[in-house]
Amino acid sequence: MLKEKLNERYMSEAIALRRALHQIPEEGFALNKTRQFVVDYLARLGLSPEVVCESGVIAYIKAPVENDNPIAFRADMDALCIEEGSQNSYHSKNPGMMHACGHDGHMTMNLLLAKYLVENRDTIKRSVLLVFQPAEEGPGGAKPMIEAGIFEKYPVKAVFGYHLFPFIKEGYLGTRPGPMMARNSEFFITAHGISGHGAEPHLGKDVMIAGGQLIMAMQSIISRDVDPKKSAVITIGMISGGTRINVIADELKLCGTIRSFNGEIHEMMHKRITEMVRGCELTSGCRFELQFVEMYPEVNNDERLFEIFKSINKGEKVKQIEKMMLSEDFSFYQKEVPGLFIGIGSGNAKKGFDKNLHTREFNFDEAILITGLAASIRFIQYDNNF
Repeated sequence: MLKEKLNERYMSEAIALRRALHQIPEEGFALNKTRQFVVDYLARLGLSPEVVCESGVIAYIKAPVENDNPIAFRADMDALCIEEGSQNSYHSKNPGMMHACGHDGHMTMNLLLAKYLVENRDTIKRSVLLVFQPAEEGPGGAKPMIEAGIFEKYPVKAVFGYHLFPFIKEGYLGTRPGPMMARNSEFFITAHGISGHGAEPHLGKDVMIAGGQLIMAMQSIISRDVDPKKSAVITIGMISGGTRINVIADELKLCGTIRSFNGEIHEMMHKRITEMVRGCELTSGCRFELQFVEMYPEVNNDERLFEIFKSINKGEKVKQIEKMMLSEDFSFYQKEVPGLFIGIGSGNAKKGFDKNLHTREFNFDEAILITGLAASIRFIQYDNNF
């Protein structure tokens, strides 16, 4: 069996690589140590890694056949501004930073795949582009990597990406055809009022009252404007304003996120938020500024790749998962070539590996990385064209 052979050959290295990467978490595009780690490892394999967008890395492994129908595998590299809760032997050495979303595992799978391809280069059936991408957590590194021309230089026929998910049982592979993860945009609202003494509110224009009314009004968009058979989310994640408890605040900031799987619904939410902001402006006498920032499109899996995935993983632990409101800039690659995004189950409550992504306690058993490595190799061994 493939997984048993891979376990025997690569398990110890999977642990060593993942734990080394886990100790050097970095944010966004500022990935000096991480980039160098990846470049050095690939170079030791005899490959010629290329640096893209300052901190991204790609490596192309050519198969010894013509018309080889090349494919790509993407791994994200960045970490999060989270103080790690664990004090295990491989905890983060960068205070205030942590690989709390499994990107250390994603990179490890791609590095192990590189080693496998080098060791089996004479027998592989298709060329492979390995993509190590910065800034998935924001501001988004996929689009700059594409704009740098990686798919023009290496015109792949399909792209695959993985993500560790603690809400999928450990060892399972989970994906779905069509929409899988949501479109995401952010909004930034600043309300300007007139300050005054808290005992004389009639002499000011209170942004706290105006902001509170706006927050409550926006929640009605989901319950009254969105078709109940469809789904969307509006979340206000940040509120800041005021200087003292007895002073009428003259400025308030509200920031949040919008998620959906449908372009019409998404644009409608933008429109309704704009209308509500203008309505609050009229009724409160405060002045409002509103800005929308488009983040990532929805992850929309190619249906043929999904069927191929099912066919080559018969007998493995595979499940079709539900859509989720999480977002991923892997979606930008899918705008260029057919793509499939796959979840790798990391959830195991008995081992304590049931903590959610983006939390300081997130962790996983490195054995699941061999599950992802095996899935990648099956795509490479697939006999037909993509």
